[in-house]
Amino acid sequence: MQTTPLPSQLGDAHAIDLQIISLMGELWSGEVREVSLPGSEGRFGVMARHAPLLSTLREGMVSVFPAGSEPPLHVYVSGGYVEVQPGKVIVLADLALRGEDLDKARAAAAREAARSPMAQDFTDDGYAKLHAELMLQRLQNLRQLPPR
Repeated sequence: MQTTPLPSQLGDAHAIDLQIISLMGELWSGEVREVSLPGSEGRFGVMARHAPLLSTLREGMVSVFPAGSEPPLHVYVSGGYVEVQPGKVIVLADLALRGEDLDKARAAAAREAARSPMAQDFTDDGYAKLHAELMLQRLQNLRQLPPR
């Protein structure tokens, strides 16, 4: 009887190609053991031999586990799409930023500025609320990153 190896037992031969592309161009490309994505219906992971699929992504962090000994990489996406094909995963996002490029203090300051009474006096109330909610979501995603 043949048994299927556990994910931790798979070597680099079981890697899958990953491309993360935003409107600014390709952000990251390489072979990965696994990628964890913020799907519109919840987080899901993709490894080699995953069934083909096309899914929407919600705003959140994409966790990349490169093949080999490189440390995991975290990429913020504003939402978008993911296509999984045999041997390849393509992430398309309007906005994609490496985790180390996100600035926690700046995100918190922007959230507070959007909530301030002065911001609401000079802008449309709906816009200020939407902006504050987006900044809150971004801050929550930043808190999920491992400490530097």
